[in-house]
Amino acid sequence: MLIIQREKKLTNLIVRLFLIDFPAQINTLEFSFLSSLSIIMAELRPSGFPEYSPAQQLIFDQITEIITHNYKQFGYTHIHTPAVEKNTTLLAKNGEETGKQIFGLYGMSQGASDLKDYGLHFDLTVPFARYTLDREHALTFPFKRYQIQPVWRGERAQKGRFREFFQCDIDVIWKGEKDYLYYDAEIIATLGQTLTNIIQSTNLNDNITFHINNKKIVKSFLAEISENPEQAQAISNLIDKFDKIGAEKFESSLIEDLNISGENKDKILTFISFCTPELEKLNELKKLSSNETFQQGINELETVLSLLDQIKSTLNLSFNTTIDMKIIRGLDYYTGTIFEATFDQMPTLGSICGGGRYANLTGYIDAKRQDYCGVGGSIGISRILSRIFDETDLKQQTIADYLILNFENSFETGLSLISHLKSQGHNFEYYPYPDKLGKQFAYADKKGIPFVIICGEGEKEQGIYKIKDMKTGEETIHKL
Repeated sequence: MLIIQREKKLTNLIVRLFLIDFPAQINTLEFSFLSSLSIIMAELRPSGFPEYSPAQQLIFDQITEIITHNYKQFGYTHIHTPAVEKNTTLLAKNGEETGKQIFGLYGMSQGASDLKDYGLHFDLTVPFARYTLDREHALTFPFKRYQIQPVWRGERAQKGRFREFFQCDIDVIWKGEKDYLYYDAEIIATLGQTLTNIIQSTNLNDNITFHINNKKIVKSFLAEISENPEQAQAISNLIDKFDKIGAEKFESSLIEDLNISGENKDKILTFISFCTPELEKLNELKKLSSNETFQQGINELETVLSLLDQIKSTLNLSFNTTIDMKIIRGLDYYTGTIFEATFDQMPTLGSICGGGRYANLTGYIDAKRQDYCGVGGSIGISRILSRIFDETDLKQQTIADYLILNFENSFETGLSLISHLKSQGHNFEYYPYPDKLGKQFAYADKKGIPFVIICGEGEKEQGIYKIKDMKTGEETIHKL
């Protein structure tokens, strides 16, 4: 706010200097000039491309460190891929629809015409698939990777939707069609532990629930309801919107928009109402269809949930799980386990994590090459941050734990204190000159530095220094 006020004052000064020879028109011209300048100032940062204040960036860094720590703990290897990929790679799957989201490149200088063949990646899955094909002879499979990078999508900027945002992905892939259902459970456990740690570190009073399903169950059920693939897709899309539109609108849409009524309508309503944390209730779901794929999906879901329960119990993980037939996640991508996670106290925020199993990671890029199966998930850090920013004190603007006050003739003592803090692994700032103590304390308070170290002439004579807790005002005495 102070910066904006200063800029306004400076702008007014510039305008008055510029218009000093035109007193009769000064009011009109000044208003016009200021209005134009305010528009220019508002547009300095491109719309849809977020950036954080120092206080917000600290929280972002804290959360990504938690994510990185947990991903590493479960043995996932960090990779980083370029921001750009060839357009042929980006458009290899769902080319027409995907093309609407891609930011293309162009060269502003001569000799850069080849840049038109590249675009910014819109997710981390496509780069990961390309990375796997490029390095398949050097990788050891199953290969476990994590990636935390920004992605770009050419969408209309609006609240909650950005053109640039971070994805925090983990995946494990392997050759062939082996089940490795343990990895489905491990991925969910890793993500669950990570989200729980984020909640604990930011003091959010909440827990999370993973809503878990299996695409084989969904796909085979919808195939029985309708032999028309387009209608099956339309039903799938409607189920995916259930939580947003509600039960009444959902049922009326089935009847009026999709022309589904009678027994099929009742089957769909029964199917999507199946939502339970009890594994034993899957026996009831089995009665809905005798289809072989449907039964296979239930058996896989039962195995994954059983493995997950064992992992949670052994590692003392506290997140919740529930079987939920409303979880759909793109019919054309996932082929087995699918899941989404939401806050228990704020489910309307939407999914903060999602993922699942796929049987064709790389085939759409090059059908002649070795295809890979896998399972993965991603944490939606932007939605989590939006809640944390709303509910958290954003006073702290620096990573420093301590501010060392500056007194006359105290530089050597200050360096000694810096050395001590450094050896203890603390982060610190040294005030740059012997300003008034009130200003130095105000600086620490404004930046949210929790502790201030005081070592003036009186303290040096006693061979001590004091540490003041800026929150409580309490001072403790320590020997130099």
